[in-house]
Order: sequence, then C-alpha cells, then structure tokens
Amino acid sequence: MPADDDGPFPDFRILGPLEISLSRREVPLPGQHVRWLLAVLLLSRGEPVAEGRLLSHVWGTSEASLRALRTSVSRLRSWLRDHTGMNEAVKYTRSGGYVLDLDARHVDAARFLGRYRAAAREPDPALGLDLLLRALGQWRGTVLEGAPEEVRAHAGIRRLQTARAGCAARAADLALHTSRPEAALPHVREVAADMPYEEPLQTRLIRLLGATGRRAEALRCFEEIRRRLADELGVDPSGELRATHAELLREHRPAPKPAFEPAPEPAPEPALEPVPESAARTPPERARPVAAELPMDVATFTGRRREVEHLCGLLGAARQEGPVVVSISGGGGVGKSALAIHVAHRLAARYPDGQLYLNLHGSTPNTRPVETSAALARLLRSLGTDDEAVPAEVEEAAGQLRSLTAGKRLLIVLDNALDAAQIRHLLPGHGAGAVLLTSRKVLTELDGATHLRLELLPEEDSLALFARLVGRDRVRAETAAAEAVVRQCDHLPLAVCIAAARLNARATWSVRALADRLATDRHRLAELHVGDRALRASFAVGYDELDAGHARLFRLLGLLANADVGVGVAAALAGIPERQAEDVLDYLVDLHMVENHAPHRYRMHDLLRQFAYERAHEEDDAGRRAAALRNVLHWYLATARTVCVRVNPDAAWRTGIGPQDLAVPGAGLDSHQQIQAWIKAETANFPVVVRQAIGELDDGPALAVGLAAALYLPLGYERLWKDQYTLEELAADAAGRTGDPLQFAVVQGDLGDVQSQLGQLSDAIARLRDSLAAYRRLRHPRGESSQLDRLAGAYGLLGRYDESIDCYRQALALDRKQGDRFNEGITLSNLGLTYQKAGRFAEAVQAHSESIAIHRETDSPFGLGCLLGNLAEARRLAGRPDLAVRLFQEALRADDDAGRSGTYDEAEHWWGLGRCHDDLGESEPAQECRRAAGALLHRLGLIGAQERQLIEAEAHPPTPEIIRRNT
Repeated sequence: MPADDDGPFPDFRILGPLEISLSRREVPLPGQHVRWLLAVLLLSRGEPVAEGRLLSHVWGTSEASLRALRTSVSRLRSWLRDHTGMNEAVKYTRSGGYVLDLDARHVDAARFLGRYRAAAREPDPALGLDLLLRALGQWRGTVLEGAPEEVRAHAGIRRLQTARAGCAARAADLALHTSRPEAALPHVREVAADMPYEEPLQTRLIRLLGATGRRAEALRCFEEIRRRLADELGVDPSGELRATHAELLREHRPAPKPAFEPAPEPAPEPALEPVPESAARTPPERARPVAAELPMDVATFTGRRREVEHLCGLLGAARQEGPVVVSISGGGGVGKSALAIHVAHRLAARYPDGQLYLNLHGSTPNTRPVETSAALARLLRSLGTDDEAVPAEVEEAAGQLRSLTAGKRLLIVLDNALDAAQIRHLLPGHGAGAVLLTSRKVLTELDGATHLRLELLPEEDSLALFARLVGRDRVRAETAAAEAVVRQCDHLPLAVCIAAARLNARATWSVRALADRLATDRHRLAELHVGDRALRASFAVGYDELDAGHARLFRLLGLLANADVGVGVAAALAGIPERQAEDVLDYLVDLHMVENHAPHRYRMHDLLRQFAYERAHEEDDAGRRAAALRNVLHWYLATARTVCVRVNPDAAWRTGIGPQDLAVPGAGLDSHQQIQAWIKAETANFPVVVRQAIGELDDGPALAVGLAAALYLPLGYERLWKDQYTLEELAADAAGRTGDPLQFAVVQGDLGDVQSQLGQLSDAIARLRDSLAAYRRLRHPRGESSQLDRLAGAYGLLGRYDESIDCYRQALALDRKQGDRFNEGITLSNLGLTYQKAGRFAEAVQAHSESIAIHRETDSPFGLGCLLGNLAEARRLAGRPDLAVRLFQEALRADDDAGRSGTYDEAEHWWGLGRCHDDLGESEPAQECRRAAGALLHRLGLIGAQERQLIEAEAHPPTPEIIRRNT
C-alpha cells in the first residue's frame, strides 16, 4: 500500500526537515546520531553505505568510532521496531556497509522522483503537468533542512536539488504550453527563491509572472537577478534571460496616458455663482516644502556593498500597516552614520513625503545627548508645526508626531542614539514610512526592529578607502606600506580616515613614513589624531558610560596580550566569579567594546585594546596590574595541572614543577572532549602568556617553567609539536633565569623530545644528553630513565638501532630497580617499536606483549589502545594480518573507552587496520579504513586537503609521513 494511503504504514520525509509519520500521525524523532544515521540511509535510496562513509557523514568532526557507529545502528533498529513496527529494516551487507530496506513508496524523495520520471514519459502535456505539480508538492523546503553540515555534504542532496530544479523548469514549460501559468507559478517561485543563481529557472519564473499579468513584478524580478549576478558573481544575465526581458518590454510598450485606470466620466457640474472680485484677488495658501534634511552623502563612501543592499531591501519594502524600523549598531568609528546617510540618499526618492534627519548625540565627544522632548520638538517643526504649537509634554508631543506621520511615506534617520529610551517616543505609529537608527548599543528593547551589527571593514575595502582619500597612484606606488597602514588602523574606517588626513596634511611624508609612525602599539592612538577628530575621544565616550565594575574589567583586558580570552581568564583577571564575568563581557559586547567571536570567547580589536591599556596604566597602580596578570597565570597553571593529571595520572609529578601556592583555581575539566576543546581554544595563547609572565612578573620565569611542564603531555598527545616547541623554547630561557637545576633538567628533556618529534635530531640528542647529565647529578633515577628512553627514540629515528636498543635496556633496568611498572611497560612498548624497525619482529611481538600485560595490571584504560596498536602492527609485519585485524579492532575499542576517539591514535589504528585488509586482499574495507584515517588526520591538521583527496581517490595511497614516522 502506498505511504500516502491510509493504513499503518510509516512515511519518511526528507524533502524539508526530517519528519516521520505513522498512519498520518507524527512520530517523535530519535536522538541526534541515530536521526542523522537514518537520514543518510534514506538519502542513499536502498544502496549500501560503507561504515567509513557513515562515520564521515554522521559524526564528521565530532568524536566517533566504529563502535559508536554500531551502537547507533543497534539503536536505530530498536527505534524503527518500536515506533514504526519495522523489523530488521537496517541490514549489514557483505561489503561492510549498511542498507535501509524500505519500500520506496514510503519515502517522499522516492515518490517525487517517481512522478518526475513518469511525467517525462507522459505524452499528454496536461497530464504531464499534473504529475510534475504532484511531484513538486512533495517538497516542504530544502532537503533535510536543519541537518548538520556533514550530512548536508551528501551527494544525494545535490542530486535531489538538481532534480527539483529540472522538475520546476519542465512544469513551467508545460504550464505555459497548456495556458495554465497560475498552476505552476507558486511552485516555480518557491524553487527559484531557493536557487537564486539558476538562470534557466529564473527565466521561467519571469515568463510565468508575465503570463499571469504580473508584468511589474516580472520586471522587478529581472532587475533583482541582474543586480545579484553583477554584484555577487560579476557576470551579465544570460542571453535567454535578456531575451525574456526584452519580450516583456515589447509586449507592453508604455502608453502615453498614466498607468492607472482612467476614472469614469464625471457628471456635468452645476453652474457656479460668480466669484467676488475680492476673492479672486486672494492668493492661494503657499504649500509647505517637503523636508529634505539628509546631510550630504559621504563622497568617499567605500565598500559595505552587502550591507547597503540588505538595508535597501529592508527599507524599500515599506508596509502600509506600520513603519519599517532598522537599527545599525557598531563600535565607535566603524562607520554607522556614513552607512545610514548613504543608504538614506539611495532611498530618498521612495519617500516623497520627506526625509528627516536628527543627530541625537548619544556618543558625541564633549556633547550631551539630545533630550527626548527636544528631539520631538525638532521633528514636529520639520513636519510644519509652529514653535508655539509644539506640546511641552513628551507624551502629547509623541502623539502629535504619530498623527502628522500617519499615512505618509516618510524616511526618518535617527543618528547616534544613546539608547532605546531616548528614541522610543520618536517612532511613527502608522503609515508606509521607515526609520533608520544608528547606535553604539544593540537596541534589542525596540519591538519589531531589525538589527544590523556593523563590523570592521574587510582589508580590501579598507585599502580602497585609503586609496580614495590619499590617491590611488600614491597607494599603487607603495602598496605594501598602504596595506600596513590600514592593518595598523585595524580596518576601522574612522582610523583610516584620520591616518589619510594626516598623510594629506604633510606633503613630505611617504606612505611608508606614516606606516612606521603607526607601527609602535603604545604610540598609535596618539598618532591617530587630526584637528578635532581623535580615536581616543571616540573611545572615551563609550568608556565613560561604564560603571566601575564594567570599566575595570574592560581596562584590565587591555593588559593581556592574548589573542582572545575565555570567561575563566576574564574572571581571574578581575577577581570575580565566572558568572559575573560573563555578564560583564556580554554587556561590553552589546556596547561593541568587546567582540564575542566564538561561544564563550571574547576579544578586542587592537586599537580598543590599546585604549584599554592606557586607561589601566592611568587608573590602576603597578601593584594592582601585576596582581591581575599573576591571577591569570595562576589560572592557566592550575588548569594545565588538572589537565596533565587527567590525561596521564602517572605524570602527577609534573605538577610539582614551579610555584605551588596559587591565588585562583583553574577550570574543572573532566572529560577528554573538554580537555581537547580547551587545548584547541588556548594553544595560541600559551606562548603569549608565558612571554608576558617572563617579561612583566618577578616570579614569571618560575610560572613559565611550571606551565610548560604541565602542558607538555596534553600538547604532545594532540601532536601539537610546533606549538610545544615554541613554548619549550620560552621555558628554556625561563629555566636559565630561575637557576633551579631540576627545572633545567625537565625543560631540556622536554625540549629535546619535541625537537626529536620535529626531526631536529642532532639538536635533540644534544639537549637530551644535557638533561640526562643533569638528572644524574640530581640522583634522579626516574628522570634518568625517561631521558634514556627519549635518547633511544632519537637514535631509532636516525636508524642507529643498536644504540637505541642499548638505551632502552638501560632504561628498563632503572625502571625495574625502582619498581616503576608503568614506565617499564611504556619502555617495553618503545623497545618493541625499535625491534620492528630493525626487522626483529619476534622480539617486537614479545616486547609489546609484555608491555600490555604490565599495563593490564593497572586496570586503567589510558594508553591501552596505543599499546594494542603497536602489537597489532608487529603481528602484521610478522606475517599474521589475521591476528592483527582483531588487535587493531581491540585498539579502536580501547581508544573509545579511554575517550581517545578523534585523536591521532585512532587515525593510526584505522590506517593499520587498512593495511591488514590490504594484506588479506580485502581492498574495499581497506580503502574505507584509510578514508576514516585520512578524515581524522585532516581534521587534526596533520595532513593537507590535497593529501586527504589522494587518500580518498587512490586505491593504494602512500602512507602519510606522520604515520610512517610513528609506526
């Protein structure tokens, strides 16, 4: 029975948001992963989908593993059974994938395609049109609307969207042929809106509009398409589209009479009495001129094309039921007023009843904001009210304003508003008018307003603005210097304008001379001052509005050199609870003094940061500034120590390096996902805060060494060796300043190990020998063992296997003498890897097996996946890929149990499993395993896009260098 018949049959709908019904009643959707697993299987239309493809589409860049996929498949089967009565609908195929066994009649996409194909075979145009319209009727929006990006990357979505466009185009053709344009117009209009660059479809929409008597709309449609193609693609309309436009113009040539319908002939007028001579001499009352108050458009207005078109679209669509209200918000100097005035001039002709402009001085330096009563009086006078007739009471004056603006097409620009309270009484109540507001604040309190947050100019537009101000030839001659100037101006329009004015006022200056003057951070604000225009004054207006708590956090943020800050850092900086810090940050975001560029992450543009730095040095003494910075370092150190112990409890000794009495606690990170997210968010900041600590705090060097020691393992496990190297170099300098021999030994060893990972083997061996000697002087056997282990690894990378094996055996002896079973297990695993590279596979298997046995004594999941993967590769090299397959699968499960899914280790194990399948002659699962590995390595930034594409396309791609070096 078809799904759209009555009966207890499920219906699956993907042509829009995912929906499932049973007997026409909606069924609650399953959880996220199960839901999108079902969606991908539905998109595949009964074809098997390999496990690797499902992982890629459903989990994408999230944590995932084969085990997670199979768990989700099991849950999907249970959900289908419980909610739709379908048993065994999801089947595992012999090729190693899954297929959804489902009658095509129960899927809207299949019904759509079936009717589309049937229409192509139908010889009767009328019946063919009916089939096409029924096919288009299956659509409720875009395919799987709201699905994650990874799901929407499925090729099946593109095929369905293409088929939809073809179906709509064919329906339009048949509708015109059968003289039924009204039948197809709604469907074609909807599809054309979703595909704005599909010119054949847009052509047919215009024809349908013309055929249904909507000529004006058809002409507007053509103009919108023409402008869109020119602005966004830089091309002209196709010949077919231009021909359709020309045909519209030919069919309806302009008549000499007005476009409106002529009125009926009036009845004969009655005879009039003679007009008295005195009345005939009375002049008629003079018509009051229409207000045209817009300031002159900015001659050098540059860029903002998207914003201009967006605002023109909003404000040009005036409504009879009430005015359109649009608010532009942005920081000082970002160009809000220039944009508003420019847009108002473009739209002036659409508002024949007048254009009013009022500067409310909400953020004008050294000027009080305009009172609401004064603003109302000014607007009423502009609309013709005499001074003595302006009501004194705000409510009465606001009512009079609403009366005077009712029914009129007026454009009102309220520039530089302080807040919503200042302008609430200045808004019209009825009519087809529009109000354009600008303010530094986001005026969310205004009901029904549309908000546009204005950001800094893109680099290209900043350079174009600078060129218009100082001359294109000048910029062309010194392009690099001009780029440096706009970069040092932070792409802030006001700063670019001031910099250009300074250059124009000094004939002897070159662009390079200006760039050099702006190059010093601490002097930049002083340079950006000309006449009565100064960035400092502009920023000060917003700062002076802040209360003490908000102002304190703002200026303390200027002390940090970080690229951005999280809520925890901000809280530590100000010595306040995190909840309070987040509230303050969000308030500063609303004032455009701080940018919320990612969830719970905040930053300032450089010029504002410099202003905040200046205010901190003026208002906070050196002791308070140092205490705030030290709190931040303590927060980082406490968090790093927590992370260090979480990723490896046996590394707890590292938390004893550096200061122990910390003023603030760190972040409480419990899961591997939280740790990964923190490392990803803060990696760029680690060397910045360490460098700042060394340079500005008395105890900064000790804090720097402690932070580097705690972060060594977390960064290493994420294979962030270049970032680790930068941090360890700074720590080496800091350790030299502290004079602490243990800190010297730790840092030299960590730096040498990182150099080894980066292939700097000669330098690595020298560092490791220094560290080994330092540990021996300290009589520190654990440190001595660790350096022997690292030296062995470096020798192994040089192919000096005998020296490597000798170092590992020395390390093993020390581990066993101390009873250090954990390190003994790690050293055995590393020894096994060296045996593998030396071709001594039986000894490798023995060493790896002993390592795993020791590890299992601890009953800890940490590191087990890595050890199992090492043993699996040794088994494969020893000629037993069948045993290796099971070991690699066990390693992947161990990765998942330890929360190590989505890491390099998992990628290495997928690659090893692929090698095993290759050795067994199983090419398809081998390729899927390699693809899973490639996706992970690319996400981790360990291979580039080109290498990932090679892995996807080639049957036997070369092993990535990162895996080759580590196995």
